[in-house]
This record gives sequence, structure tokens and C-alpha cells, in this order.
Amino acid sequence: MRAELNDYVFTGIMASHCVRDLQAQGLLRSPAITAEERKDQDLYAAVPGAIREGSIQMQRWYRMLFVFENVLRDFISTRFSELKGEDWFEAVASNPMKSKIKDRKEKEAKNQWHVGRNHHPIYYLDFGDLGNMITSNWEVFKDFFEQTWIISRIGEAEKTRNLIAHTNTLPAEEGQRLEMYLRDVLKQIG
Repeated sequence: MRAELNDYVFTGIMASHCVRDLQAQGLLRSPAITAEERKDQDLYAAVPGAIREGSIQMQRWYRMLFVFENVLRDFISTRFSELKGEDWFEAVASNPMKSKIKDRKEKEAKNQWHVGRNHHPIYYLDFGDLGNMITSNWEVFKDFFEQTWIISRIGEAEKTRNLIAHTNTLPAEEGQRLEMYLRDVLKQIG
């Protein structure tokens, strides 16, 4: 009787894993999905399995990157707003940063059919520019970070960010590093 129960439980566990694998591959639909998810499943059905599976794997890492980059933007913006007021950007941004923003806004203006970025200039900067903004205004951030620590975290995360942003599949150890850096930064800015 005990052996039969063990076999039953083991079979159930294996079946559960098989169902999840088939769903991840897009070969089996989940019964509790929204109309939009069903539409996506139909669209992706013709896509090669490796690409479909890669997209599912990358969802977590993209979300982590989104949070990391935008938490930094929000933290920087909040610190400067507290110290220099709402128009802080013009006072602290370097000329190359301002030039980059001007160019990007001009391109957006030519392509009005396309939705633009967040209105604040900090969202027009590259991820690496955030590190430059921190180091060039170190007095504002020295109570939160050691300079070499935050710059190395941003530099490493930017490499991972570029892999994600250019739709590459990220190895698990790279994603775990991004997660660790995000956790570290969140602890530091409290």
C-alpha cells in the first residue's frame, strides 16, 4: 500500500512538471488564461520552440532589469529634487548628457506616431549615464554608497542590461548577478 501511494505521488509530481514544460513550450494551453494571453499563445504558436522558451525565461530578468534601472532613476531624481528643487536636471547634468537628450528628443519629434519616453530628462539617459551622474555629484550620494561599489554594480549591470535589451537569452548566472545587485542597491537606498 505504501509503495502504491509513493508511486501515485511521484507520478503526480512528474505529471505536474510535464504540464508546466508543455505550457512553457507553448504546446499546452493553461485553462485559466486571459483573452490577451490566449491571443499571445496563438501568435507564438508558429514561433520556433527555442525562441518561445527563451522569451519565457527572459521575462523574469527583464522585470528585474526594469526595476533596477528605474529604481536608480527614481532614487537619483528624488535626491536631487530634495536638494535642488524640481528643476535639478539642468543644474547637474553634464553637457554631453544634455546633448544626448536634445538629439533623442529631436528624433522623437520627427517620429510623432511613436510614443515617446517619460517626460523627465533622466529617462533619456543611458543606464551608464546614471553612474556618471552619481560620481560627478558624489556629495549627494556619498551617504548611501561607496563610490567604487556603486560604479562597479552599475557597470556590471549595464553589461547584463545590454544583453537583455538586445533580446539575447541570458545565462542563469548573469540573471542571478543582476538580482544580487538589485537586492544590494535596494538595501543601500533603503
